[in-house]
Amino acid sequence: MTRITLNIPDNELSFFMQLIEKFNYETVINEFSVTEEMKNLLDERRSTSKADDFLPWNEAKKQLRLKSKK
Repeated sequence: MTRITLNIPDNELSFFMQLIEKFNYETVINEFSVTEEMKNLLDERRSTSKADDFLPWNEAKKQLRLKSKK
């Protein structure tokens, strides 16, 4: 496996994201661990959340990108 790390200046992030979206890429997360405290917090948030408040991942990404362009 090849790992590439890029340092993107904040003012170029929007351009970079537009460019990278033109490619067929896949995000892979390896070696991710969650502490017991994190699990408890996530469980609590899930139990107190309303399904109407959830967004599909693609919609959430769009909203995050719009915020980063401001």
